[in-house]
Amino acid sequence: MKAFIVLLNIISLSVSLAQSPLNFSPSFVSQAEQKVESHSSGGSKAKYILYSLIIPGAGQWGLGEKNRAKFFFGAEALLWMGYFGTNAYADVIQKNYQAYSAVHAGTSQYDKSEQYWIDIGSADNLYDFNEQQLRNRNLKAVYPESELYYWQWDSKDNQSYYNNLRVQEHDWERRATFIVGAFILNRIVSVIDVIRLIHKENKPSSEQSSSLSLLYHTNRYNEERVQLNLRISW
Repeated sequence: MKAFIVLLNIISLSVSLAQSPLNFSPSFVSQAEQKVESHSSGGSKAKYILYSLIIPGAGQWGLGEKNRAKFFFGAEALLWMGYFGTNAYADVIQKNYQAYSAVHAGTSQYDKSEQYWIDIGSADNLYDFNEQQLRNRNLKAVYPESELYYWQWDSKDNQSYYNNLRVQEHDWERRATFIVGAFILNRIVSVIDVIRLIHKENKPSSEQSSSLSLLYHTNRYNEERVQLNLRISW
């Protein structure tokens, strides 16, 4: 079920890509279909664009370009393996730091929010944490002083090690986010390739020239940004 939800999100992200930082026209697919239809018999081959948007390589396979299709199929399979592997390892780390806190801070793992696992690494015990939140007038962050939410670290070193495990989990979750971006990019490239194949069949020309470049950079606030530059000659 989780994989199915991810796939639906990827498809919807691909369709609404113009709302992201990528420099990509929101009407690109519809314009491409119109161009393809204007050059093909009744637009019968325009459907392969949609095929590749859903499953990269499907459009190439339908057009008889089996080797090109296998490349996109292989990339998609590797991305899915990377996605599931990354999330599985992040889950392992999460279970490890929760079990570690139970041994070294006396926490209970029953019915806890993600914020709780963040908060217990920021204070020696439940009482110190609540006192700090009351001083900051942050009443919503205060936990009930009961056994269910209790924690008391047995040493600073163990508390520090716990926080390191949480950082590792966050890093692996970020890797999974980048893989989702790669899913979208694989579909974009596959669609572009299908459009070029269809156009080449209908109007071969040695003067056609298209380019695709991907830039990754961070700004001074350490915010990550991916920029896709696309130029297609028809």
